[in-house]
Amino acid sequence: MPFPSTMLSHFNRDRKKMYETCQSKFLSLLNQINDELGLMIAWLLFWRVVSRPVGHGLAYDVIPHAGITVGNVLTYANAGGEIRFGYNLPADFGSSLIEPGGATVAPVSTRDPRLGAASHFGVTVFAGVDGRAVARNIFLDGNTFRDSASVDKNYLVADISAGVSVIFKKFKLTYTQVYRTEEFQGQDGGQLFGSINLAYTF
Repeated sequence: MPFPSTMLSHFNRDRKKMYETCQSKFLSLLNQINDELGLMIAWLLFWRVVSRPVGHGLAYDVIPHAGITVGNVLTYANAGGEIRFGYNLPADFGSSLIEPGGATVAPVSTRDPRLGAASHFGVTVFAGVDGRAVARNIFLDGNTFRDSASVDKNYLVADISAGVSVIFKKFKLTYTQVYRTEEFQGQDGGQLFGSINLAYTF
């Protein structure tokens, strides 16, 4: 049976941890931005500059992109590209993350497995990069028209991604793993996150 002094030591340690956790959550609530109506206009252009078959239904392509987004939530210019290799490569403009102008999964040709192709199955692996020059990020800069919490952001941010997509009949399922570089000064390293996208063609 532990001595009373040992039990008291454990109690004090646990109480300190609970206090620090509650204090951290309370301070995070005080550092929220205020409600604000968000408006953004985004333009994003993709090119399929290379698309080469290598035999037995296998092919690869290269898809660069460039764009600009303007608004009180986000304002940035971005550029990057993606390279894909797979079986029955889809005739679209690559993978899509949750971002302004990012929905690019719709097929653009009857050669796509989801449309008039002989086979309705395909699998693709891909890797890509997107670099952004960020002028504004409301989640880091704070509210537009009033004082709020803010941090010193990094003006250059990059996403490095890789993943796999599977097409079966009218469905396309894509998993993307993304590494995002630090978005603000003092951030404890970059972020690593995944994205799942399920698209249906009709």
